[in-house]
Formats: sequence, C-alpha cells, structure tokens
Amino acid sequence: MIFIPRKTTFVRGTLVLVLAAFAMLGRAQNESDSTAIVDVSKQKYSYSEMLDDLAQLSHRYPDVVSYELQDTTYQGRQIPLVVLGNPNAERYVMVQASMHAREYMSALLVMALIEHYAESCRRGTIYKDVSLAELFQRVCMVIVPMANPDGVEIAQRGEDGAVTDDVRRWVRNNTRAGVYYDQIKSNARGVDVNRNFRNGFGRGNMRKSAKAYAYYAGAEPLSEVESRFLLRVAGMHDYALFLNYHTKGNLVYYGCMNAPSDVNAAAKRLSLIIKWHTGYPLYGPNTTPQNGSWADEVEVTFRRPSATIELGTRNPVPISEFPGIWRKNEWIWAEVLLAVVRGEF
Repeated sequence: MIFIPRKTTFVRGTLVLVLAAFAMLGRAQNESDSTAIVDVSKQKYSYSEMLDDLAQLSHRYPDVVSYELQDTTYQGRQIPLVVLGNPNAERYVMVQASMHAREYMSALLVMALIEHYAESCRRGTIYKDVSLAELFQRVCMVIVPMANPDGVEIAQRGEDGAVTDDVRRWVRNNTRAGVYYDQIKSNARGVDVNRNFRNGFGRGNMRKSAKAYAYYAGAEPLSEVESRFLLRVAGMHDYALFLNYHTKGNLVYYGCMNAPSDVNAAAKRLSLIIKWHTGYPLYGPNTTPQNGSWADEVEVTFRRPSATIELGTRNPVPISEFPGIWRKNEWIWAEVLLAVVRGEF
C-alpha cells in the first residue's frame, strides 16, 4: 500500500540505510505496491495532493473510504472530513492531524494509514485473530487528515502558499524577523489553532499580539474556522476516544489536569497501547497545565480519553524518518479498535 521510490537523492552515507528501511517497509506487500496511491517518498505532502489521493482512495475503496469537503478556511481551502469504515457503526474514533502548519508529516502518515487499512480490509487481513473488515464494520474512524491546510501550504511554499496580499505580507514579515516560513505553526490568520480552544484559553506561553508564527491563541476561543470545524466534528458522534497526530519528539501526551480522573485513567490506557507499538515515552496530565489545546478541550468537554502522538526528531520531519515512523505506528489503529470492541473505552 505504500509507494516505494525507484530513485532517491539522499546524502551519501545514508543512502544504504534509507533504502534498507524502505525495503523493510515493503516486505509484507505484494505486486499491487506499484499501484499505491499515497506517495510517501517526498518531503512535502501538499493540500492538493491530499485531495487527489482522497478522490482516488474513495474510488478504489468505496465500501470503506468516503470523504466530504466541508468548512472553508480564510484562504478559501475546504477542510476534508474522511470516514474510514462503516458510517453506521456501533462505535466511533476521531483522528486529526496537521493542526500545526509545519507538521505536515502527520498528514502524510494518516493518509498512508487510511490506504493501508482500506487495502487490508479488501485483502481480508486478519489481525490478532480478528478480521479487519469486520472490525471496521463495528468501529468507524472519523478522520481530519489536514486540519490546517492554509498553514501547511504556507509552511511548504512560503508566500506562494498564500492567496491574499495580507497573508503574503505576514509571511514576508516573519521571514524578516528571523522566522523562516517552514517553521510556521499557525494558520493563515496567524493563530495557533492548537491554542484556540476553551479549556485554559490564553494561559501558558501565549503571545499577546496578533499574527504570530506560533503561540498566539487568537482574540477569543474558537475564533478560527479550523477550531470551530474540529469541535463540530467532535460533536457528531459519541466517540470512544480521540487520537491526535503532531510532530516532533517521538513521545505521547495524554490526559489533562482538570479532566475527570476516569478520563485520565482511560487516556493512560490508550497511551500504553501506543507505547507498546512505538516505544515512545509517555507524558501525563501533570506535565503541562491546560492551555487551550485540542486534547484538553475534548477530554473536558466530551469526557473521553485523548492521546497526542508526536512524530519525528525535528520540524519539518525529514522524509528519511518516515519508514521508522511507519513501522512503529502501522498497527496502532487496529490495536485501538480492538480495545474499543472489547469495551476498554
């Protein structure tokens, strides 16, 4: 299911290791590899490429993958909402990625996972004595693979990723101030979407002036299209749990200081599943105070467990790290859905 490139341009000395890693990635795959849709060989995974991939995935796997383009961002991009599995399932899990602009590796991973599980369902793959096709009939995953498309385009292309003159000027001014565009976390309005939620809004290391490359929470909670969209999606179902993908750190955050104790306990169980697959260290509810983040919001508002997986060693995460990230994260969704079916969440 994962595209393995025929040509590479990695720095001499790392080529053999990287090629070996990609080879390991493909060992369990068959001759259909050459027709894979999501290309994991490139550093930058763009908004337009994601939309093309979603169109192809929904066409190839109509019984398990569907999507809609929903709320429109400041720069006119519609945010996709993906359904993986049976939309009328007994239980639901919500996944979001690329809330921060420079963290588009998380969107690439999530899109590759969508293809991986769709293909696994079609092949009749069995995981721990359970059919994945049956599992996705019972638990549906509702996925936002790129929550901040405006920011991603800016982090990848700078001023060329902006649509309006005011945003182009903002990107240019950031660069003049010493912040290169590939380090921007915010959306096109200069708001850090992951600080724009209600629980703990404005606390911590928040910037007080508008249009910052990071850590500006916005004029008020839920001031942004992206944050309102995520909250609306979170209200669509009674989700068993929430999975969030960010970069960097190769670690897992879980729980919230002011969440109910049973929610924090469930979040720890969820994080232990992730740790079992990845080996990533865990940071619990006492690690940071509530600060308007998405994970804190859902744990307090919906009283459901949440875990945030931080991928890679730096931002943007280099594509050479993808094979290792893939191996560690490949079967987490299957493991989590099994736990949901068993009634652990």
